[in-house]
Amino acid sequence: MTLSDAVLVLLLAERIHGTDDAVRRAGKNIVKKLPRSKREILYNLIDSPYPLKLIRHIAANLDE
Repeated sequence: MTLSDAVLVLLLAERIHGTDDAVRRAGKNIVKKLPRSKREILYNLIDSPYPLKLIRHIAANLDE
């Protein structure tokens, strides 16, 4: 799994469920599937008090 795949999963969780808890749970489910060098980003998102705002910020700043 790549970081792009992980971001896609988190964006889908945000779009479908729309709750902080859903984004956290999705992050926890996929964090171990990422390479160790990329896990810190997901751990920061999981530990964030507002993961919805953070994933929306990430989505708004994605390169096309």
